[in-house]
Amino acid sequence: MTLNCRALVGALLTGLMLAPAAPAEAAPTPRRPNVLLVVLDDAGIGQTDVMTRTRAWLGAGGRDYTHAVTTTPSCCPSRSSIFSGRYVHNTGVTQQSKIDVFDHDRTLQHELKRAGYATAAAGKLFNGWELAEKPPYVDHWALQHGGYVKAHFNVDGTDVYPPYSTTFTGAKVVDYIDRFEREDDGRPWFIYAGFVAPHSPYTAEAKYAKTPLTWHSNPATRERDRSDKPAYVRKFRVNGREGAQTSIAQMRTLLSVDDQMELIRRRLTANGEIDNTLVVFVSDNGKSLGEHGLPTKFVPYQGSIRVPLMLWWPGRVPAGRDDRLAPLIDLAPTVLELAGLTPGYQVDGRSLLTGARRDRVLLEYWHDAVNGGYPTWASTYAPGDYQYIENQVGDSVYREFYDLRRDPWQLNNLFAVRGPAGVPRPGVLAAALARARTCAGAHDCP
Repeated sequence: MTLNCRALVGALLTGLMLAPAAPAEAAPTPRRPNVLLVVLDDAGIGQTDVMTRTRAWLGAGGRDYTHAVTTTPSCCPSRSSIFSGRYVHNTGVTQQSKIDVFDHDRTLQHELKRAGYATAAAGKLFNGWELAEKPPYVDHWALQHGGYVKAHFNVDGTDVYPPYSTTFTGAKVVDYIDRFEREDDGRPWFIYAGFVAPHSPYTAEAKYAKTPLTWHSNPATRERDRSDKPAYVRKFRVNGREGAQTSIAQMRTLLSVDDQMELIRRRLTANGEIDNTLVVFVSDNGKSLGEHGLPTKFVPYQGSIRVPLMLWWPGRVPAGRDDRLAPLIDLAPTVLELAGLTPGYQVDGRSLLTGARRDRVLLEYWHDAVNGGYPTWASTYAPGDYQYIENQVGDSVYREFYDLRRDPWQLNNLFAVRGPAGVPRPGVLAAALARARTCAGAHDCP
């Protein structure tokens, strides 16, 4: 080889060594999960046990939060917290009619839509929502206000009156799954399914109208002496037998929801989406079934505040029972974490997937004439420890304190006993509750 050839080869080799290496092929960005948010209406703990196929699906392979609570036991206020991850005193939706003040830019659907999700909503969204109006950040909608038989729906601007609302809501969810599969199989989707069941008037599908079911009363439905309760509680006189009849009627409506959940599961499987779908299954609030003589929600007691909650995403959400205190303000931050997203606004809730556990939570309710004569109240709820309640009665406050270690069904208001041993001073409890009622952000809120 001549000197010039050697020089040329050397220059080429030097150039190759100095040249930047070709970039390695970038790892594909993991696909975000589909999100199916299923919200029941007025289902309390234990009632969803009749949904055997749903529980076999979500309960066996998912996370069952056995102490989930709504922070405001009223439909629209609770849903504002579910969608936003914020307490009602921060969403502003303190009454059913105040949905007009809800900030849709601070919601789960806003964050998912901004991240590229296709979105849809079926069933009940908010009381009083104009059905013909497309909800913000929702691509397709099929919404109703309530009812079961020939209830009024609006589907993308067209009024329809299907035979039975539960089956129609389920069918629309399946339609949306298929539609998103056809339009862009690689794009994640968010579908909200708001089943009216088991809300009144508890109209079961014909095939379930006489299904034999049982409901067992609890100590609060057998409470004899209610002299320690506020006056608004004492005026009601629903007994455990009446409560059981109501619960059985409710559960019959849930059998149809179980049918629809099974159809949804099968469609997800057929479309190959089952393993990449996060399912959140919850109720907006519970319902009193004769506990303390009460007939409905809107109160700070166990029957109203405790709700079913299950999360399911195989391999990503740990399976099993979880007894932590799980308020519904924690749902939005949990879903966003699983989707690999950080909320673009301040949330009051915290992800349920962390090791940290709450020891207490704020419960709050504002008087709403639509709901009846239930007063404004607020409560510090610390399961396994205590519950402190302030009821606003005119210009005065009626206080309740329950030792939940010895009295989990809230039968004995210790503030009605002169000088009860071991009860914190009312001033200390009141100050802590006052701070919670104005809190903002997960760092500040209980």
